Amino acid sequence: ESLVFERALASMASTLPSHLTLLTGLYPHQHGMTSNRRGASVPFVSELGRLSAATVLAQCGYRTAAFVSASPLSLTTGIQAGFETYSFRERSTASRQRAGETNALVFEWLERHAAEPGPLFLWLHYFDTHEPNDPPPPYDTRYTTDERQRQWIRARGIDPAALEQRYSHSSSARRHFLRNPPELARDEEKPGKLRVTLDSVAELMNRYDGSLSYLDENLGALFDALRRHGLYHEALIVVVGDHGQSLGENTWLGHGTITNVNTFVPLLLRLPDSLALAPQRIATLVSLTDVLPTLLARFELPNSELLRGQIEGEDVLSGTFARDFALTERTADAPKDGESGRQFALLSGSWKYIHRPEGKDELYDLGAGGEFVDVLAQHPEVGARLRAETLTLLARRPALLEEARGAVDAQLLESLEDLGYGGADEASTDDGE
Repeated sequence: ESLVFERALASMASTLPSHLTLLTGLYPHQHGMTSNRRGASVPFVSELGRLSAATVLAQCGYRTAAFVSASPLSLTTGIQAGFETYSFRERSTASRQRAGETNALVFEWLERHAAEPGPLFLWLHYFDTHEPNDPPPPYDTRYTTDERQRQWIRARGIDPAALEQRYSHSSSARRHFLRNPPELARDEEKPGKLRVTLDSVAELMNRYDGSLSYLDENLGALFDALRRHGLYHEALIVVVGDHGQSLGENTWLGHGTITNVNTFVPLLLRLPDSLALAPQRIATLVSLTDVLPTLLARFELPNSELLRGQIEGEDVLSGTFARDFALTERTADAPKDGESGRQFALLSGSWKYIHRPEGKDELYDLGAGGEFVDVLAQHPEVGARLRAETLTLLARRPALLEEARGAVDAQLLESLEDLGYGGADEASTDDGE
């Protein structure tokens, strides 16, 4: 029933920055939330130049409600600005909740409020496809390994030996991703060296697929609830990912990088029946900064000029959308994986340009050698053009990255670390970083 965008690029492969991009239409360096951990010390403020859509919609008479499933989006981050209802079961024993738990809260809210007059802005955040991928029964055993799957893993270039070398002594990798065979995991306090095999990678993918199936069932239950309350057919519905996930690709586990597998995300837009736009697949490169302006163009919203004026993205259904690039950036937190300083990637056509303000730039031809062969020396003119476009974009409306306004929220930092966000923003799988 939807428009399916086949090439949608997240602004950053991190939860809080990416969701603020959806709510503001700005890149992270523009709205200022450049990492998950930043939310523990510098909460987002919806203000002129970086207004949240929830703030503006509430001022325009919308009921606003959000239901989130993990601590990176907790109240202390400031992302709740503009939401009359903002729900997350803040518990000292859990940093996340399953889709079924989140749905239960949504269904209870709909029973009490769905019939109230006036327009509604409803945001749901699910976390189940995030590590550690421990789906409930029967989803935990729905998928099993066979030779076809092993061949598929090999075809993706996933190297178990390289993963073992990288994460050999990482307790975080063992806790959040890969599991040692039983004979090597007798002492959980001192489990020793992590073993990585083709089948242990396959087992991780089976748990990921089980998590996805569980999420899919709950998404269907949500749509059924919207139908029961008469809210489905004339709603604008967006299904979107905030970031991708590496399950061994690029010798990486988790997210937080600027690789394609981390930054390309699903994006589906179901328009109201009354707009009568035929479902289709769209191959145009789009950004999550484009989601908000595309939605705003589909309905009237008086007194929203300040919100529309700040947006970096564009209405991709305007008929005149011609932008041929999209930007993604890496977290501003402490460097990981031997990298230092900020990183930005500008995608344009088949090119992917990596800009490091404090280091060496790179250029990749995604139609040829992919993300593994730097061709900047062979195509300096392309590199120069994309560098100029990148610097121009980075110079537009950058947010002033302030120091901490107050005390750091230690409980939020502890929750982030429980979810695998260690000393840096991405799902930390290298102990000590």
